[in-house]
Amino acid sequence: MNKYTIIFTLLLILAFPVFSTGEGTVEVSNARTGYLPVSRVVLYTAGLAQMVHETTVTNNEIIMFPVDPKDINDILKSLIVEDLDGGTVDVVNFDSNDPLSVALGDLRVNPSGSPVLTDFLKRTQGESVIVTTEKGVFRGRIFSVEKFQKENQIFTTLNLIDSNGIQAVDITELKTLQFEDPGLQKEMVDALELIARSRVKTVRILKISFKGRGERRIRISYIRAVPLWKTSYRLVINENGISRLEGWALVQNTGSQGWDNVWLGFVAGQPNAFTMDLATPRYITRQRIDITSAAPLGPTSYAKAYAPEPSVSRTQVYSEAPSMIMDDDMYDYEIKEPYTPAPVVSQATGIREGNFYRYDVKLPVSVDARSSAMIPIIQQEDAGKSLGVYDPSYNKVFKGIRLINNTDAHWAAGPVTVSEGYYYGGDALIPEMIPESERLLTYAVHGTLEVQKTQSVQPQRITSLKITGGVLYRTDKIIRETRYRIDGDEDELILIHPKETGWKLTENPEVSEETPGEYRFFLFGWEEPVTVAEEYIISNQFSLNGFRSSDLAVYMEWKEISPQIKSALEKIAELKQNTDSIRVEINSLTNRISRIERDQNRIRENMKVLDKESDLFKQYASRLAVQETELQDINKQIESKQTEFQMADKVLKDYINSIDL
Repeated sequence: MNKYTIIFTLLLILAFPVFSTGEGTVEVSNARTGYLPVSRVVLYTAGLAQMVHETTVTNNEIIMFPVDPKDINDILKSLIVEDLDGGTVDVVNFDSNDPLSVALGDLRVNPSGSPVLTDFLKRTQGESVIVTTEKGVFRGRIFSVEKFQKENQIFTTLNLIDSNGIQAVDITELKTLQFEDPGLQKEMVDALELIARSRVKTVRILKISFKGRGERRIRISYIRAVPLWKTSYRLVINENGISRLEGWALVQNTGSQGWDNVWLGFVAGQPNAFTMDLATPRYITRQRIDITSAAPLGPTSYAKAYAPEPSVSRTQVYSEAPSMIMDDDMYDYEIKEPYTPAPVVSQATGIREGNFYRYDVKLPVSVDARSSAMIPIIQQEDAGKSLGVYDPSYNKVFKGIRLINNTDAHWAAGPVTVSEGYYYGGDALIPEMIPESERLLTYAVHGTLEVQKTQSVQPQRITSLKITGGVLYRTDKIIRETRYRIDGDEDELILIHPKETGWKLTENPEVSEETPGEYRFFLFGWEEPVTVAEEYIISNQFSLNGFRSSDLAVYMEWKEISPQIKSALEKIAELKQNTDSIRVEINSLTNRISRIERDQNRIRENMKVLDKESDLFKQYASRLAVQETELQDINKQIESKQTEFQMADKVLKDYINSIDL
């Protein structure tokens, strides 16, 4: 026996919960338990199914309808019950269980979380217990659980208190521990039973009460979560390149009840759907207030529900079709097979209801529990014609088809296997297609068509200049030319040319289609290379006041400059040269002052150590006097030049601001 284990003698009685009768005011004549026959299943691409059950009842009767626990909330949210022959639906009952945390929260002792013995005993402080060890039997109330170290060993004691004082019991010596309160002992057993039952998946029972006379038809319908119904397509291309589309619906019955001769429907569309826990009791925490307070109860709110995001992938998959070479002399059939296989007849009719399109299977279908089925639901002749597609992102020509939905049906997204006659051509992916829409699909690398792409880019050059308000507006242009040389045989080629921000077409075939990222040209002949020319316009503006003479020289050398703008720039350059020369003179005078001041500082330092009556001291004093006179003269020159510069700069700015060319 582990030294930290207590032996509790517990009797665990596990039983199913007892449900309320749920018959309301109905005097029940009989009750029926078990699965009801499924009469209709409508599958949605949102991962939901509308389940319809039909049966008969006699007089006043209760239907005990078993429900998978994971479906209970969807059913409570969407359940519709009908008594079709004059009876009434009285009441629907179902078992309601508190969450485990709520159920255990009302107990004096909570054993959840599988606590270690010492932690559990700490929770029971103050309870009266009877403890048995090898040293005898001890009674008392739990005072504390204590750990201490003695001689490098850790001991744990259970401290009990009674009228005689505190008695320490070594926990490692415990044989049994029993609560003296029978009610607490029963709570322990009940709590452990709740914990055990919480791990058991049990069927939830809906008790649906019907009231009426005689035999009547009743119908029960609801929404529950199911695997997405999927669509896979077959695209068969004949010898003339004309395609036939066949669509198959794949349904999976993962439930425990089989569908026997049910009417099956498939809905293409994306309804908004969400889940909400309606089955679990919900308790609102109220605001605690004092008796004298008149404050209202606190607010309650629930999180907003949002429609689910579409989860259908739109990535195209390209597969290269295998080439097949056959020698006509090897096989000599008296009767040749047709080029394409016979079509599969659709087993469904399409109906548009509101925002959705539904495919209803014409005859009842049986799908065993936990099994799947494929049913043809779409068959369309002349769904498009084969062609070549040049994709610049791969720099390859693909075999493709322009798929056309010229029906009033909504085609769900799904994979499509393309066959050229009897032979596999490749795979593609059909996106969601509403009526009267078109999509371009490619399924293999083209075996007889090739496109060679070359591109040249001219250097950036000035295209126009404009001067107004003292600002030079400059426009530059970059020209790019792409040439596509096409070789091979095909009735039609879709040439895809990338569309880039800022680039504008100047020479090109007629744009047949356009997307945010590409141009599409439909070509039916290609004896000469296809040329696509584009230009990129760059506009800039510069303040002429900040131009240097070298900047002006760059623009005056532009061969296409107008005489008026060139003359204006020459005048600006002349005025700019005048202000620059004055600035040079001012800088020269300023530098002369700096040199004189440095020399004066040196002289004054030397004079500090000389006798004032010495000849050298007198020479230094005379030199300082001359320099002071020179500084006064230079400062006057600087003032004059600054005035001259201000006048010249004003003339320059006034002229720049007066230009409008």
